[in-house]
Amino acid sequence: MTRTPVQERMNLAAICVAQFLTLAGMTAVLPLLPLYLQQIGITDRDALRYWTGILGSAPFAVAVFSTPFWGALADRVGHKPMVVRSVLGIAVTVFGMGVAGSPFALLGWRAVQGAVSGVFPAAVALVSSLTPAERVGQALAILQSARAAGGLSGPLIGGFLADRVGIRGLFFGVGAIAAASALACALVLREPPEAERHRVASEAAVGWRDLLAGRGMLGMLALVAAYQVTAMASWPTLALYVESFGVERAAVATTTGLVIFAAGLPALLTATLWARLGVRFGVDNVLAASLVAGGAANAAVGLLARRIDVLIALRTIAGVSMSGFIPLAFQWTGARAPAHARGRVAGFGSTAMMAGNVVGPLLGGWIAVHLGLAATFWLPGLALSAAGVGFGVLLWGRRR
Repeated sequence: MTRTPVQERMNLAAICVAQFLTLAGMTAVLPLLPLYLQQIGITDRDALRYWTGILGSAPFAVAVFSTPFWGALADRVGHKPMVVRSVLGIAVTVFGMGVAGSPFALLGWRAVQGAVSGVFPAAVALVSSLTPAERVGQALAILQSARAAGGLSGPLIGGFLADRVGIRGLFFGVGAIAAASALACALVLREPPEAERHRVASEAAVGWRDLLAGRGMLGMLALVAAYQVTAMASWPTLALYVESFGVERAAVATTTGLVIFAAGLPALLTATLWARLGVRFGVDNVLAASLVAGGAANAAVGLLARRIDVLIALRTIAGVSMSGFIPLAFQWTGARAPAHARGRVAGFGSTAMMAGNVVGPLLGGWIAVHLGLAATFWLPGLALSAAGVGFGVLLWGRRR
């Protein structure tokens, strides 16, 4: 099968729509887990925070181990079935969460979700295999934008709907949307025949050790994980933090979505600005600046917010400050990888993000219990700024 521009656009459009809808659905649910736990019987505040952290980390902890298996299977059966499988897995497991009657049942469904999903790595691999080398970078950037837009829209839409149809109804709606996305992917996506897949795989026969041995690659992946820890530490208990500002219970879900939207919209709008700064001042320099600024802005959310309007304003600043790091980090790692292995290197970046998604909610739950809800912002934020300063000092030392 010849890969024409029309086929490429159709494939990319279908994957982006699936990525947007599934991520919007997943992020619509995650900030509301504390409220859902209260509905199914968890009333003790410390237990609620611990359970929220465990539930937030569970799917990512399982996904770290299951993703390599699905990647190996994709080499045998193709990437399209992996995309369809992952989206359908989200549909089934989110519906299961809607019928869960205990925190243990909810934990089980969250763990299964991590085992069978993994939309983004599958989508990155499929886009990389279906797109000619000269257009891979642009296609991956569009895919990342769809992912960011889904993460931006999900919490606001989810909070709005949860306050009107209930959290269980939200679970069922998200499951239905994911099922429709899986069907669309099955009907629209086209993949090269098996012979071409094997040829592409043989061209990309560079070992993972060789890819990770590049100068600074492991260090950058560690920074990606640290960034994601900072971003995720406050997510599971965010609804509780919003509630602590005196927001009425009936409006907590909607207000939580608004707080996330306040950070997400500026992040989406300013991501290209950070890219332009990277071109002008050097990707290394702007990466260090984004770490320092993003960490400081995140810390300010926990240290300075005393009213809900101040919280929203500080989240807006944090969104602008933190929007540059992930696209720049993927650009940095991609520039140091062979052209035929950039998809796999992007997969390493996704794995680093998943590792951060595992640690972040668990760490955030522990911090919330022992240091308070505000500390889930300022403590990881200060650590991220310190990492940015260390990265900048390392760059300065190498130049000397």
